Amino acid sequence: MDSLEIVKRFDALVSQRKTVEDIWEVINQLVVPFRGDFFRDVSSEHSVSWRDNRNIFDSTAVDAAHILASSIHGSLTSPAIRWFELAFRSNRLNEVKEARQWLEEAASLCFTALQDSNFNLEANETYLDLVSYGTSMIIEEVEEKNGQFLRLNFQSVPVEEMWFEQDHAGQTHRAYRRHKWTPVQIITKFGDKVPQSIKDKAATPQGMDVKEDVVMCIYPREDKINADTSKTLAPDQRPYGMKYVLHKEATDLGEEGGYYEMPCFVPRWRKTSKSMWGHGPAMIALPDILTINSLVELILKATEKVVDPPTKVTERGLLSDLDLEPAGLTVVRTMDSMEPYESGARFDVSQLQRDQLEAKIRSIFFVDQLELKESPAMTATEVQTRYELMQRLLGPTLGRLQSDYLDPLVQRTFNILYRAGVLGEPPEIVFEDSGQLDIIYTGPLVRAQRADIAQGVMRWAATLVELAEVTPDVLDIPDWDEIARELGSLEGVPAKLMRGEGDIKKARKDRQTKMARAEQAAQAQEEGAGMEALGKGQMALREVNGAEEGTAGEAA
Repeated sequence: MDSLEIVKRFDALVSQRKTVEDIWEVINQLVVPFRGDFFRDVSSEHSVSWRDNRNIFDSTAVDAAHILASSIHGSLTSPAIRWFELAFRSNRLNEVKEARQWLEEAASLCFTALQDSNFNLEANETYLDLVSYGTSMIIEEVEEKNGQFLRLNFQSVPVEEMWFEQDHAGQTHRAYRRHKWTPVQIITKFGDKVPQSIKDKAATPQGMDVKEDVVMCIYPREDKINADTSKTLAPDQRPYGMKYVLHKEATDLGEEGGYYEMPCFVPRWRKTSKSMWGHGPAMIALPDILTINSLVELILKATEKVVDPPTKVTERGLLSDLDLEPAGLTVVRTMDSMEPYESGARFDVSQLQRDQLEAKIRSIFFVDQLELKESPAMTATEVQTRYELMQRLLGPTLGRLQSDYLDPLVQRTFNILYRAGVLGEPPEIVFEDSGQLDIIYTGPLVRAQRADIAQGVMRWAATLVELAEVTPDVLDIPDWDEIARELGSLEGVPAKLMRGEGDIKKARKDRQTKMARAEQAAQAQEEGAGMEALGKGQMALREVNGAEEGTAGEAA
């Protein structure tokens, strides 16, 4: 794409988004202050407003949004545990111990790379945008030195800076980000190869702080879309290109870059079929948020009247000016000429209405399901039940997050590390098969769903064992090997703890051989004991016969 086309497409997207930005601006003011300014032109540090939250009279929605974002982060992509596993799509490969161990190690290295990066910091910002505006964007970059992989780097793009075009499947086709950089920032980013106008502004005290619009665009290269991304390619040979463009002059800044995969992920909370932009809990709760904000403002005004009430006097009862300052003196004709005016405000009614609105807002943000109860501790069953409830509530959103965000993120991380040689070479059998991978999520929220399946399998197995006491043939129905493997997978058991198919056959053959030998030894022992008993019986018989013959001879 040339620079002029990028600027034209970007301007069209900016114009199309004006309607939804009206709603986002209200959410920005009442739910996530300081998160972004959609209509205020922040051209320099002097124009940044640090009093944006003065119009907020109730912080219920602010607190609820942060709780929900933090809960999703801890339940879906927790930094404390590895929240995903990798598995081969081919069952034959999954039964090969060497292949499974390599994949297990690869998943561990991918998770370690994510933890070594700034993913956890930026992911929480992404979730906060998601629950507030319903749409967010995060970019996964690679830091290299002398062609060697150093680490991953993530950037959570504020909603007021991001735009995108989607393909037929609703995925990101082109991504745009608008930077507001000073001339000094532009020069330090791109060097001396910048327009002369930028250099002139950077050289003057008046222009060095004036910010310019710089548009970054990531786009597919149609002629490179089928390139072999398993190998190292030059930036201009990769399937996706990247350019920085100075918006005012539609000129390139720096060299054109390239990516092997689309590095921008645009998750949405919920999405309608008529719009590319998502909608989140803040949009649903917006009427209640506006109402409670106005109500609390009214309560504060009424409270002011009660704390510092107005004064009423008779027409001729006041001789001097009214002095309400501490230790002030006011001269009246009689002591009954002046008295405070009681407003008669019903704070009990307003507080009841406020409590109802707060409960409704917290319910929309799922706070009542996410917070722990007031008891000192929760049992394991209560924790499991809470996760199951959360999984049911966030089920549709969880599926969209996996499709739009986590699946491409884990796939790109795996590809980056594989190309860098961090994962090593897989066993030869992987190349002989398709080698396609599946991502299995194992975070607390997903484990709650998988726990239901595991418990169902266990209940079924226990029922069959009970039925076997009446009809032993029912034990022929289940495939006990597959049940054991499936339970291990559902519980997240590492592959190195499971034997491969060949090892299992060898162990069973050895066990059968030992059992056969033991049976032969026991049979031989029984036969020996029988022979010994027979020998003793014959000897006893001979003795008896001999004794009888001797007695007969004496008698003769």
